[in-house]
Amino acid sequence: MAFIKVESEELKIEEVFRVKQEETEEQTGLMTVKEESEALNETDEKYKLEKHYEFITEENPFTCSQAEKNHFTCQQCEKSFNLKVILIRHMRTHTGEKPYTCQQCGNSFNLYGNLKIHMRVHTGENPFTCQWCGKSFTQKVSLNRHMRTHTGEKPFTCRQCGNGFNQKIHLISHMRTHNRETELQSALKS
Repeated sequence: MAFIKVESEELKIEEVFRVKQEETEEQTGLMTVKEESEALNETDEKYKLEKHYEFITEENPFTCSQAEKNHFTCQQCEKSFNLKVILIRHMRTHTGEKPYTCQQCGNSFNLYGNLKIHMRVHTGENPFTCQWCGKSFTQKVSLNRHMRTHTGEKPFTCRQCGNGFNQKIHLISHMRTHNRETELQSALKS
C-alpha cells in the first residue's frame, strides 16, 4: 500500500490517497505533477484571456487587435460577439455545458472563475473583509451587499409605495405584500 500526496498550490488544497502498489496512475486517474501543472497553466491562461476580452468588450475605450479581427454570431439566438472565446462561453447558456469541475465535491461550473470562487468553500478562504466589523466573505459582491447594512444605502425602491431596501430579494419579497393586498381587495369586491 502506497500513499500518494497531491497538492495544488493554486487552490491550496492537499489530499492524500491510499493506493495499492500495483495500481498505475492511469487506474487511479492521477496525473503526473508536470501534467497537472500544464493543465492548470492552460486553464489559467484561458481564464486570463477571457477576463481580458471581457474588459475590452464592456464599453471600454481600449482596443485589442485580436478583438477587431472577426465577428461571431450565435446560431441559436443571433447574438453577436467580437471574439470566438466569448461566443463559446455564451453557447454554454444554450447547451448547459459546465466544463470546470470541482475535484473536491464534483460540482461543475460554466466559467473557470466561478470554480475558483467555489474552491473558497473548501479552503475556507474569505479574502474580502468588512472594514467596519471585520466580517469576511468569499466574494466581493457579498461584501458590497453587507456594507449596505453599515451605510444604510437602500438602492432598491418599491414603485408602488416608495419603500427602500438594501437587497433586491427584500424588494421582491415586499412586492408580494402589494400583490396580496390587490388580491384581497379583488376578493372583497366580488
